[in-house]
Amino acid sequence: MPMTFSEFDLQRDETVHLSLARAFDAAWEPFIMHEGESVDTDDNRRRLAERIVALARSGQTDEDELGEAGLTYMRVLTEAARLSERIRDMPSPELVPQDADHQSFGNDAVEAMSSALDLCIEELPLSIPADAVQLLSSSIVDEAARGERDPERLQFHAMATLMSRQ
Repeated sequence: MPMTFSEFDLQRDETVHLSLARAFDAAWEPFIMHEGESVDTDDNRRRLAERIVALARSGQTDEDELGEAGLTYMRVLTEAARLSERIRDMPSPELVPQDADHQSFGNDAVEAMSSALDLCIEELPLSIPADAVQLLSSSIVDEAARGERDPERLQFHAMATLMSRQ
């Protein structure tokens, strides 16, 4: 019976370190190729490493699946950041009367929406279909447009919306 990552001491087992490093590289290289050099940041490296280690500790042993899950996670986070930028630059029709000056989501709303999407991703299985991510994102934006700023409540509404569509 093969051992899982959770049975190893992640701090001392060199085999596990090498396996995690290969999974990281399998995700990082295509992520940079797809998104461009601008995403090559220490924060993104940390996020990917933390995600892969968390998955390994939860029992995922396959390097390819770890790499794929890490890549999916990073692409979703990057898409969420792009969405946040677009939202920040656009007036929200639900919040702006037709005769009022145009306003956009403030930093608190953008931060809450990004956090909510992160929470959703952490709760979902390793591979997340693109249409599910789009549904989550849309639901989060809709609730934020109604004034919700609590990331956990935004997450709850988004997950409820996703579940109601299945």
